Amino acid sequence: MFIIWRGYGFLVPIITIVTGALVTVLFHIVSKSSEPWGISVGSFVAAAIIWFWGKKLNDPAKNKILVDKATGQELILKPNHSLFFIKMQYWAFVIGGLGMVTFISLIMKR
Repeated sequence: MFIIWRGYGFLVPIITIVTGALVTVLFHIVSKSSEPWGISVGSFVAAAIIWFWGKKLNDPAKNKILVDKATGQELILKPNHSLFFIKMQYWAFVIGGLGMVTFISLIMKR
């Protein structure tokens, strides 16, 4: 399987897995429950982290303008931190959506 990323886009799955694991462990320590609430809450926390990091890393204020001396044309270099051609901050919606599906399935199971 190929993973296509640009810049710090590779952090999306790492943040998701680490945050999900930490929150799940915390939920098991605190509640002593076998219900996977930690996965759902961990997804929401990971989505928030990814959103803020993605917005910071892909900030348009970090654009660089280069001018070709021969033609006078401007070239704008924009930061691009993406995973599978999707900018990092937009992965927050995907991960948050998966967290919502998990949350709803846990509620429906009760």
